[in-house]
Parts: sequence; structure tokens; C-alpha cells
Amino acid sequence: MQISRKADYALRAVTILATLGPEKSMQAQELASAGKIPTKFLEQILLVLKRAGVLKSKRGVGGGYRLGRESRLISAADVIEAVDGELIVLHDEGDYPVFAGAAGIENFLREAEEAVNNKLRDITIEDFVQHGEGDSMVGYGI
Repeated sequence: MQISRKADYALRAVTILATLGPEKSMQAQELASAGKIPTKFLEQILLVLKRAGVLKSKRGVGGGYRLGRESRLISAADVIEAVDGELIVLHDEGDYPVFAGAAGIENFLREAEEAVNNKLRDITIEDFVQHGEGDSMVGYGI
């Protein structure tokens, strides 16, 4: 199982923006560089996230993109659904063959899908930032 490249890039961009101050913006080119995201692809993603209300933008000097609401109010699911239209789908129940054990496989996949999607709904962009703070912080002792 793997999330789409678009969802991965969207999560990177939104998380980077969450590390800025509440009214600070970042231009698409800076965001692309910081997240190692192709600029043209990111620009398309940013427009989708803006239409979904996850981001806001401002044109002109000092302009760029910023979060559309507080990072604690944006879940990973919000971002993924905005760019992919749906969350993780592990199994399409439409055309599954009937054999001994098939129902067990279908139940397992349904439960796994539900568990993953519930986690995506529960974790917020703020959680990503707080969890990753230790990654870039340097401690000094005397």
C-alpha cells in the first residue's frame, strides 16, 4: 500500500506551511525547494488545496501560500481527500470471486482499510510538526 505521489507532496507542502507563523506565506518556488517537489506539479496541487479551503493565497509582494485554517484543524485525511478525492482503498468489493476463505480476506481488507483511514482522520498537520520538531532542533548544554 502506498499513498499517491500527489498526496505525499500535498502533505509535505501543508506541513512545511504549518511551521511558518500564522500570517506568514511562502511562495510556490520556495515551498517546492524546501519539500523537494517539482514546481509545476506543486503549483497544481496548491490550487487544489486552495479550492478545498486547506490553503489560502495572496498575490503580489509578500504573497504566497499559507494555511487556510489552524494546523490542528487540518487532518491528513483532509489533505489526501482534497488531492485524491478519496482516502486509502485496499479492496474493491464489486468483483471478488467466491471461494473458501474469500469472506475472510474481504473482512480483513475492510478492517485494515478502516483502521488506516481512521488514523488519517485522527492525525493532524500540527501532530506532524510537533512530532518532527526534534528532527531539526539542536540542543546545547553548558
